[in-house]
Amino acid sequence: MDSKLPKQMLQVGSMTILAHTITRMLQVESVRQLVIPVSDDLAGDVAEIAEKCLESAGKTGEVDFRMTSGGRERMHSVGNGLHELEQTDVELVMVHDAVRPCFPLASVNQALQVANEEGAAILAVPARDTVKLVNEIGQITATTDRNRVWLAQTPQIFRINLLMDAFQKAEQSGFIATDDASLAEYAGYPVHVVEGSQENIKVTYPSDLIFIENWLKKNR
Repeated sequence: MDSKLPKQMLQVGSMTILAHTITRMLQVESVRQLVIPVSDDLAGDVAEIAEKCLESAGKTGEVDFRMTSGGRERMHSVGNGLHELEQTDVELVMVHDAVRPCFPLASVNQALQVANEEGAAILAVPARDTVKLVNEIGQITATTDRNRVWLAQTPQIFRINLLMDAFQKAEQSGFIATDDASLAEYAGYPVHVVEGSQENIKVTYPSDLIFIENWLKKNR
């Protein structure tokens, strides 16, 4: 991103990306808990951002907000967040990237329903390009069937007992996953896919800031 700030703390319009993401998440009616894993140096700023979002959405007191420490890897941060929910009556957990503020609400609500019925569901989109497998010296080793390739997004939604069991099994074996669906798959749980949106981008490049600024103006 060519920035000294973490991506989620970059400004887009009048708010940080994190604030836009939280504001969007609070539009999901079933959200009752908000847990943010965060590094110690950002904890004060993140708390202020989250509390302002809750106030603006009229959800102060309705949505319980708490923070926890971030971990070495992404999955460790999610695991820390899960531990914060162990003593609550939460049945479904929705894991989301802080730098994806453009997720489709209708798809999320559909995924919540599927996860409630089946145990696990994620947003994903079909691959649009031909997918090549490449070895370490840059040679193509195979061309996969594009019709069966989907690109995973977030939110990813799970019954809390399923995800906790998946984390426990991964920790016992030392398995490291890049997303939570991989943890569930590793533990032997089926994960269902709900079609998301090509607009649900994970902010990665400077040009992404222009895209999400325009998107947010049209989808407030």
